[in-house]
Amino acid sequence: MSKKFPADQLPVPVISEASNSGDTHLITLAASTITSETDGGYKQTRPRNTRIKETMTYTWTCLTDDQLNIIRNFFKSVGTYDQFDFTDYSLKETHAVRFADDMSCQYYHPMGWSVTLQFEEV
Repeated sequence: MSKKFPADQLPVPVISEASNSGDTHLITLAASTITSETDGGYKQTRPRNTRIKETMTYTWTCLTDDQLNIIRNFFKSVGTYDQFDFTDYSLKETHAVRFADDMSCQYYHPMGWSVTLQFEEV
């Protein structure tokens, strides 16, 4: 059985009035391309593989201590090495992902915790 991100225990991260959080939702598509340049200055490209890797970054704001601990405990259980299922909040697509980077969180008094996570397709 695959692990699943505990989104049902957290608020939706896309908050229009978010402050001090930068982008609350960012999707990046990265093509794996091999590029070389000829002596004549022409650029030659070819795909390294046929898959375009998608990375999703989310920022939650105003989290309580309990909500922060839900994310922390899940991060501790999978680290950046174990894959899990994640349903994109905006497009509602389910992806097999892993965390692409360390977990980052900061406390803003009196609003609560701000947490940023980056997910990459496996």
